[in-house]
Amino acid sequence: MSSAARVLIVDDDEFTRFLLVRALASFGFENVEACDGAAAALKSAEEERPNVGILDLDLGQGPNGVDLGHALRRHYPDIGLILLTSFEDPRLMGGIKDLPVGSIYLTKRAVGNDEILPRAMATVIEHPCAESNSVVGDGYAQPLGLSDNQIDIMRLVAEGHSNAEIGRRLQLTERGVAKAVSRLVKQLDLDTSSDGNVRVLIAQAYFWHVGHGTPR
Repeated sequence: MSSAARVLIVDDDEFTRFLLVRALASFGFENVEACDGAAAALKSAEEERPNVGILDLDLGQGPNGVDLGHALRRHYPDIGLILLTSFEDPRLMGGIKDLPVGSIYLTKRAVGNDEILPRAMATVIEHPCAESNSVVGDGYAQPLGLSDNQIDIMRLVAEGHSNAEIGRRLQLTERGVAKAVSRLVKQLDLDTSSDGNVRVLIAQAYFWHVGHGTPR
């Protein structure tokens, strides 16, 4: 694939930026700018007017990739957006609900794939604001079949919070949290036959879905 598209990469990890630039070059994208954060990205976008932004979800302190995506969409309505991260479901990061319209969400294992990344690039270039851009498949986001509330409970359990603290944060009773945790175990299809601590199992599932650890 060859393309004259102007591409903006935003990732706070230097090695990941290098890998993305190299991968894009192998797919024929040579007009590429790479930045390490939101402020530098907005300045670069003003100067270069990119056709596509590839944004890491977690940019460290300050705005995250979703915040930046919404800002870019407001200033440049026709920009194609790809969110790239190890999180299988962006809600697992916490505080993230709505992705920018038309954006495609890819896991980082898709970076070097000879089909997934260039296909996503072609899609957002041709249809930058299409609702139908949300696709699934190997390397694409696989949203968990959980409610926002269940995602929050899963994340807070993994962070080590008690039922009382989770209830305080989510405005639930301790009994309500306990019931929600039990439903979450079933929803995640966790194997409790070995009498494992359900909170440990939930935490393991969380870390697996954010790209760490091994499945149970």
